[in-house]
Amino acid sequence: MLSKLVLVIASVVSMANSQYTPYIDPSSVPLATRENWCLSQKYACPILCMQMPNTTGAYINTCSPVSLNYLCQCSNGLSPNGTEYSQTIPYYVCTEANNQCVAKCTDSLCQASCRSDHPCGAQAPKRVNVSTTTTTTSATSTATANITNALGSHATGDASRVMAMDIGHFYGLCALIGGFTAGFAVLM
Repeated sequence: MLSKLVLVIASVVSMANSQYTPYIDPSSVPLATRENWCLSQKYACPILCMQMPNTTGAYINTCSPVSLNYLCQCSNGLSPNGTEYSQTIPYYVCTEANNQCVAKCTDSLCQASCRSDHPCGAQAPKRVNVSTTTTTTSATSTATANITNALGSHATGDASRVMAMDIGHFYGLCALIGGFTAGFAVLM
């Protein structure tokens, strides 16, 4: 019973922390546009959760096109910071607020400051999967480094499986490019 109470309290606290209060009047945006924003938010949530540690995906994923309130809570109880990503409600609201600011301006200096003073989306995104494909050795060592970083101390049994998948993707891409090249060579 106590564990259920703790879970409910954690959910309420998380909801209060991750609910986004728009700084635009939602009714100033057509309902169809807000519905599309919510659809994008709901598609982005599970993807963002998979980038967080110790999670299996989204636990709560809601969005109201009427109020633009949303909740994206991952299975680990945490919520990703939607302001750091595009295709999320904070991104769309920020972009729309900038558009409304520009519409109110009477000169280009004002218009420029609307966007430069209030940038939307990630300003310095964390690059998680950086790889190079110049040589097989380079791609393999980069894939191994990414796996080790992503799995941390759990990089024992799963690391070899993930590395094999990365290597398989690399060789599959090489085969695909080789096939296209051979096809064009035959046509000529």
